[in-house]
Amino acid sequence: MINDNRSYSNGIPSQTINESYYDKLLEALAPASWLVPVKSHKESVLTIDDTVVDENTKSHYINGFHVDPDSLNSVKIDVLALRYMQGLQLLDATCGMIDVSKLAYWKPSSMKAGNPISNVIDDNFNTFWQSDGLQPHEVEVTFSRIMNVSMIAIFTSMIADESYTPSRIKIYAGTSPLDAVFYKKIEIVNMNGWFVLTFEDNRENDKLLKCGYIRFSFPVNHENGKDTHIRGMRIYAQSTQEPSATKDLRLEMSNNKKLFTEFSLR
Repeated sequence: MINDNRSYSNGIPSQTINESYYDKLLEALAPASWLVPVKSHKESVLTIDDTVVDENTKSHYINGFHVDPDSLNSVKIDVLALRYMQGLQLLDATCGMIDVSKLAYWKPSSMKAGNPISNVIDDNFNTFWQSDGLQPHEVEVTFSRIMNVSMIAIFTSMIADESYTPSRIKIYAGTSPLDAVFYKKIEIVNMNGWFVLTFEDNRENDKLLKCGYIRFSFPVNHENGKDTHIRGMRIYAQSTQEPSATKDLRLEMSNNKKLFTEFSLR
């Protein structure tokens, strides 16, 4: 006699009954027809380099490309400051978007005395947030409600900040810190201006990042620097109202072949 250690009901092993029961229960709770592939952002990487002229990526560079990399060492700080302010004007002139940066609560993982996180949204090139702790450094942005985020803008300058410039940024988003998931990694090869991140690859129907919480992680700096400088960050949400500025500014700047000393727009 063989003892298979199973109990029987009407000649049918109870294990078979249990498996069938649970299969039916799972199908009732979550029909297989409802299950669809989820787009993963695990390998989503955006490489930022404003010295490489590329028509396919030019929308990321608010200040345009730097067409003469050899002249980078001669660029003055006042030129970068002008580039910073002109970039802000272009961002604010973007139709269908509104700056909601100051509606959020900004919290850094650390900050050096005199360089608070509020400096990243104060419209001043000469001020910046500086971390003061171990890597990775982080900045958390929390809204009081779910926002329809349409664009994120960040200003970095390897000329002004050298080894304090992040070479890698990781972005996480969710409704709160508890459910935030990885969205994208940004590799900064060379950048002296504003670059933007949009969300065509997140929601193809409306190109939005719907979230109430965003976390920026800065794990690595250029030249193996320890602490991080960020001079400007902006978060833009979808808006049905016209911006206060007009696109005349964008047109004027695009038509100017030499807007900044040693810089040009394409």
